[in-house]
Amino acid sequence: MDVTTCHTTRGTSFALAAPRETPAPTLLLLAMGAVDTLTSAPYSRVGTLLHARGWAVVSVDLPCHGDDRRTGEPPELHGWAARVAAGEDIVADFRARAADVLEHLVAVGIADPARLAAAGTSRGGFSALHVAAGYAGLRAVAAFSPVTELGALREFAALADAPLVHALALQRTVAALADRRVWLTIGDADERVGTHHAVAFARALPAAAVTLRVLPIPGHVSFSDWHNDAADWLWKEICDVAPGD
Repeated sequence: MDVTTCHTTRGTSFALAAPRETPAPTLLLLAMGAVDTLTSAPYSRVGTLLHARGWAVVSVDLPCHGDDRRTGEPPELHGWAARVAAGEDIVADFRARAADVLEHLVAVGIADPARLAAAGTSRGGFSALHVAAGYAGLRAVAAFSPVTELGALREFAALADAPLVHALALQRTVAALADRRVWLTIGDADERVGTHHAVAFARALPAAAVTLRVLPIPGHVSFSDWHNDAADWLWKEICDVAPGD
């Protein structure tokens, strides 16, 4: 995919792999920094597959990644923990930035507002599901080995009982996601994010709304065939439906 860095009219930065024709079905893809997400395997694979089918693929810097990292703060998940320890709702800020980007792409005619989806790996899956919970236009989400409980991460060991950590658990989004479609794939021994947390979250969703695959694979991983299958699933959910469905 050819990726360019762009800005919304409000100044939010994002990375974009533009579609051949517009308005196009659009995937919000999340894993780390925006450009790295769209250019690094395996995180980019589902986006690359859908882009080849005519989709727009967009990414936004996760908190403490890329240009969102603030001077003097720890990077990546250590930065998440530092912000949460300071009482900052990292999800609310990220949801606002992601929504600004999606609304911008719709406004300029790149994204079809009736065909929006999201996907993400690990912390990106956590972020994609949170964005979908707060943005009604996102109809389907694919998550690969997603974080579902921040307290399960070693970076949050000292904050596991903090009220804000509990408030940001994906279990709190179940009602908001009840009318979306969710695909979740994880290994059966993922100690990094906690397979049991991801399974509990998925099982709390309406059975008709979720596809849960727990595979006999140890470790915190994401494989190409997972992305291949998710791309087909997203295509079906977003493109192979009758108007009004």
